[in-house]
Amino acid sequence: MSIAPIRAGMVGEWREFVAELRGPRRIEWAQSQRRRGITRQVVSLTEGEPALSVVYTESRDTTTATTGLDGSTTPFDLWYRDQIERLHEAALPTEVVFDSAPRPGPWRGWR
Repeated sequence: MSIAPIRAGMVGEWREFVAELRGPRRIEWAQSQRRRGITRQVVSLTEGEPALSVVYTESRDTTTATTGLDGSTTPFDLWYRDQIERLHEAALPTEVVFDSAPRPGPWRGWR
C-alpha cells in the first residue's frame, strides 16, 4: 500500500489522470500492470489538507510490482511515471503490510 500527498491545487488534474487510466489508456495500464505482476490495484483519494492518493496493490512479487517502473522504457510507463511525479509531492512510498499469498510447495490435495 502506498499513501502520498497530492500537490496543492492538483486534485482536479489527479482525477483527470485517473479517468484517463480508466478510459483511453486502460489497456496500456493493464499491460503495464501485467508486466509488473500486479493482479489487483485499488486507487483512492482522500480529500483534506493535504489530499492523499492511496493505492492498494496485490501482486505475487512485491519487488517487481513496486520497482518495475524504475527501469522501464516503454512509452506508457514513462508517461505514467512522469504523471505520478508531477502530481505528487513525493515519490509513492510502498510498504508490504501483510503478505498472505500461499507459498509454493507440493500439491497435497483438498483437505
